[in-house]
Amino acid sequence: MELRHKLPLLTTAIVVTLIMGARLVSNELTDMGAVDPRITLPPHQAQEIQERQRRQQVQAFVSVSEGEVARTEERMREATALAVAASLFAATESLAHRIPASASALLSGVQKAGLLPPGMQLIDNSGLVSSARGALRVRYGPEPLCIEVVSMGRERSDGPVLLLRIPSMTPGKNESSDAVLYMATRLDEIIIPQPFASEAQIIAFGFAPEPLRAATLPEPDSTK
Repeated sequence: MELRHKLPLLTTAIVVTLIMGARLVSNELTDMGAVDPRITLPPHQAQEIQERQRRQQVQAFVSVSEGEVARTEERMREATALAVAASLFAATESLAHRIPASASALLSGVQKAGLLPPGMQLIDNSGLVSSARGALRVRYGPEPLCIEVVSMGRERSDGPVLLLRIPSMTPGKNESSDAVLYMATRLDEIIIPQPFASEAQIIAFGFAPEPLRAATLPEPDSTK
């Protein structure tokens, strides 16, 4: 009888011991399987990852900067720099009563004066200037002084034909000394207008006016 009364107590003690043992084993296994979220990479591996990310960023930048829009903007800057240099030289020569007789004479004087923008090269006496992105033709009118630059890309990816006009350096009452840029609205089958055509004619040939920043000309120094 005494043993029969002790059996439930013994059974309960065994069950409790098994449960506690199972929990202990479970906790140990959990601790062994835990992963530290802080990952420490060897220095050379971290450097390789950073270098790979840097190359990807550079490739993405080059892909965007080499696009048609970026090349067209570069050609706008080229045309503006050449037009401003030619206009300032022509205006200075006019004040000294040494008016260039032609576009080729004007460009020759610009080159001799060291005013040809960097990266540009005068092509013989044709009135053409070459650049990394194409060719630029200078049109020149001495009386009244007016300069036009037609920029043509070497490839389709260089963008459409550009026509930049810088009016008289001594504008009349209702005129402005601001440069005006016209851009062809398509890449193929473009007819370039005659020199100093009206805006209506330029637009009729498939060009559209475009905003041109920082293209207002400074006035030449008449005291020199």
